[in-house]
Amino acid sequence: MKKILYVGQIAIEGSASCTHVQNRARFFTNIGYNVYGLSECPKDKNDKANNTNFIKYIYMKPFPGKGKIRGACWVADQFLGFHTYNAIIKAVKDILPDIIILYELNSIVVEERIRRYCERHNIMLIIEVTEWMEVENRKEIATRGIVWQKDIQKRYIDKRCGNIIAISEFLCEHYRRQGCNVIKLPPIVYNFAENNQVLRDKNTVNLQQVRLVFAGTTDFKDYLEPLLKAIRKINNNDVKVIFDVIGPSADTIKNMIKCDNPVQYGINCHGRLSHENTLSIVKKADFSVLMRENKRYAKAGVSTKFVEAMSLAVPSICTAVGGTDAFVSDGVDGFLIKDNSVYEISGKLELIVNMDSSEILQMKLNALNKAKHVFSEDQYFEVTKLFLKGKEFHGQE
Repeated sequence: MKKILYVGQIAIEGSASCTHVQNRARFFTNIGYNVYGLSECPKDKNDKANNTNFIKYIYMKPFPGKGKIRGACWVADQFLGFHTYNAIIKAVKDILPDIIILYELNSIVVEERIRRYCERHNIMLIIEVTEWMEVENRKEIATRGIVWQKDIQKRYIDKRCGNIIAISEFLCEHYRRQGCNVIKLPPIVYNFAENNQVLRDKNTVNLQQVRLVFAGTTDFKDYLEPLLKAIRKINNNDVKVIFDVIGPSADTIKNMIKCDNPVQYGINCHGRLSHENTLSIVKKADFSVLMRENKRYAKAGVSTKFVEAMSLAVPSICTAVGGTDAFVSDGVDGFLIKDNSVYEISGKLELIVNMDSSEILQMKLNALNKAKHVFSEDQYFEVTKLFLKGKEFHGQE
């Protein structure tokens, strides 16, 4: 069988990137490839991803030094890439891959050197792109530099490789305009709920309450404060909405709503959980939430948590920005809101809490059926097989 070498920060168990690449590896294995993943070793060895039937991990040697010295070496490598480049070349010589996929690699230097190496050794090189951040979203100098570098990659460097896997229509169209050989490949999911098992959680009070869930981070992508304030407002006299928050700390949530006891307003703070425990809470929800700004980062990406929720028959309430929300048909398999104002969100929540239980169940079933159509591997087998053989897809839909 032919071999694929995936390269990126992909081996922290339970992280979005790890889940994404593991699903990609399963997809490529089913097409007929053996998949290997080259990654930095996580600082906490307990976070190391284990090999599966679909991917075998190779870990780079640790960066030299300890503490700040090691940190400085890591930052330098995100730009100059000597450590990463040498690790890739060693893995290539050991594995002899037919295809190398660079998954959101930071260093322009590494990308250019690997491109030239692949040209000399007749190896197909693919750039997989899943995000496009604005530089101003990050405050730390080193992180701003990395985001700026990735912006340069997408504008000028990736097209030199020419072969692009884009996660969204926004990114796909960007690379089409550059004349790249590009396919749109959204997240692939394998754990779908069964249609006859789509139910509502019985722990709500006579099913009169609506259960929402958020799983993610509030660092720079997702916005919870207006939603939390809207929930506090609607639950002021009686708890109509139960909101499970996974990821942010309880203190973060308390500060957002200026309340020491969020539970009194139906807000449960779970903090960071394992991927398995997160999904166990998500599948009990009536709706997941995805609040994002109308900016490029939101248009370019497709939320892994959104896709996982939809595959578990949990429709989403999304800000309409033209990104992940493009998979939602308003009022059919989810809800779209115009903006992240407390007024707009409160109006949508009032509508939802007044829905019949049967209407919510039908919406959950609609979301599941949409996910089975859009995020299942059989939709993408043939086009991906041709793409991996070097076929041109400048106008692929």
